Amino acid sequence: MNTDIEQVDEILRIKAFSKIGEVFEVEGKRVLIKVDNQKNLSNLFFNGEIYRNVGIGSYIKVKKDFIYLIGKVNKEFIKENINSKIENKQLQYDRFVELLIIGFFENGLFVRGIKELPFLYNEAFLMSEHEVKKIFQLSSKYTISIGKALFEEVSIEAGITKLFASHIGIFGNTGSGKSNTLARLYHNLLTCDGIDLSNSKIIFLDFNGEYSNENTVINGKTNIILSTRTQKDRLKIKKDWLDDEFWGILLQATERTQKPFIRRTLNYQETLSKSSRDETLQNIVEVILSLLKIILNNGGVSNKEVDTFNLLKQSIKEFFSIGNEDNCSEIFRYYTLHNGALSRFYNPQFDIGYTNYSGKIYFGANNTNSDLELQSFRNKLIELVRDYTGGISDLGLFELALGLRLAKDVLNNIAHFEHVSPIIHRFQKRKLELEKLFEIGDIAFDQSNPAVLTSISLKDVNTEMKKLIPLLITKKIYDSHKENHSESVITKTLHLVIDEAHNILSDESFRESESWKDYRLEVFEEIIKEGRKFGVFLTLSSQRPSDISNTIISQLHNVFIHRLINNNDLLTMSKTISFLDKTSFDSLSILPPGACVFTGTATETPIVVQIPLLDKSLQPMSETVNLERLWGLDSSHQAPLC
Repeated sequence: MNTDIEQVDEILRIKAFSKIGEVFEVEGKRVLIKVDNQKNLSNLFFNGEIYRNVGIGSYIKVKKDFIYLIGKVNKEFIKENINSKIENKQLQYDRFVELLIIGFFENGLFVRGIKELPFLYNEAFLMSEHEVKKIFQLSSKYTISIGKALFEEVSIEAGITKLFASHIGIFGNTGSGKSNTLARLYHNLLTCDGIDLSNSKIIFLDFNGEYSNENTVINGKTNIILSTRTQKDRLKIKKDWLDDEFWGILLQATERTQKPFIRRTLNYQETLSKSSRDETLQNIVEVILSLLKIILNNGGVSNKEVDTFNLLKQSIKEFFSIGNEDNCSEIFRYYTLHNGALSRFYNPQFDIGYTNYSGKIYFGANNTNSDLELQSFRNKLIELVRDYTGGISDLGLFELALGLRLAKDVLNNIAHFEHVSPIIHRFQKRKLELEKLFEIGDIAFDQSNPAVLTSISLKDVNTEMKKLIPLLITKKIYDSHKENHSESVITKTLHLVIDEAHNILSDESFRESESWKDYRLEVFEEIIKEGRKFGVFLTLSSQRPSDISNTIISQLHNVFIHRLINNNDLLTMSKTISFLDKTSFDSLSILPPGACVFTGTATETPIVVQIPLLDKSLQPMSETVNLERLWGLDSSHQAPLC
């Protein structure tokens, strides 16, 4: 009997200690609590222990009948005590806190959402550490560690499915811990006990080379370091990637004029490539001759014929590598007489030329266009083809097909030279870059590669290709993944991680046309809107969320927001992230390094989390330089007077 009485006394003591006040006002889900005068200290003492009193960011439970409603404190203020003024007592103030109701306890578990609202004078209580932990407990059986709640000292976990089967955003100013958070999330996933990721691929598109070390994030990943300056790694791509969409992206082709031309070129290239090597070369000879005959029969005088003639010369020269250092027999060479009045194309083998003076293309020394001389030219061209020892690469054949197809289209009035020729100029400009960046083979990040994580560094890639490569890779592997998708169930997943995402997802760009920018954004917007259905998920990391399309940010399911101080970035967060409450938003500009607001579908409520640092060997290369160490200052020296 005495034991029962002691238990009741203990319960009453705990209740008396934890009660902090009563409901004073209810307006929607906004609830005002009048705090008891005895509970206005910053810390409370109970059974020899110190408890943190109610404050901004704290959680409070309000008892209504037999349920407890849970609220988060987002405001605190005082009001003048009217009774003290009436009684002529010394002026006194009452303390109030404003709660935002976020959920309730049901059967001992926290449920997010509003089931009921409190009545006036319902009692409000502090929550024990055990009860606070229940707010962050997840219903999912399989979770990964995120970090610790900054204010509550509670370990925070997230359900694997709710977090990684979603689009994730990680934002924060430089030095705020953004890169560590990104690396920590995927390190914890990849090192999770008992997990089998053989049916999933994770691809890091790394603009600044922060993840290019072989140990960064995890050991045993595939590391691809691309460069347009020196020859480093080359990205293996499938041959069927070289389709009209590939070239349309790479050559920034216009929709109505240049893309149809690229499709015609690819059809012609396919006709050539289906034959044997000798048959391919023979086909090339016949096409060149047929085009030359059209030029000569038309007189070879108009700009159209002169342009196509020069185009054929250039195509032959590039394909057969004539005139370079490896082949000293200069088939194409120019010389000038009479101070440039007569500029003649000289060909010692073919005896074919063009004079600026007459504006006419000719064969033979007498400027005649006889079939006999054309046949002589044909025989000499066949000799050149027969002696050709070079390989026929896909890039080389495509370049030749571009020239021959354009010449044919111009002569047949299918295309205008000035409208389509920029495609050839862009290809020639990027040919060397393409040879450094790509090679035909099994792609390095498909299901045949045992490594789950592939990092592609773009640090040494020039600005133009830095935008094109991520777009190209993303588009092609997304389409490939979508084509292999089973209607009934998702058996494979693809996780695309884009670090410094503002480089590719910027909503404003002055270096590209509006149509090209729209296409670039449409590719990523399609993935973020529809990718979940096919098992494709994006993780975006950026220090400038205001530069990224609002459509993309608004579709993120889970976000980790580190310190942001730019007004445009803060405004973007407030407008596009629906999970963010006022208290969490107000803390964004004052978060310490490594701390972030974690909110979204994987957590019941926005939480300020401190993300632990990875081991030094696993960290991304994003550490701020220590100038004191660099400039020779350390603890052994007396602090200088500067």
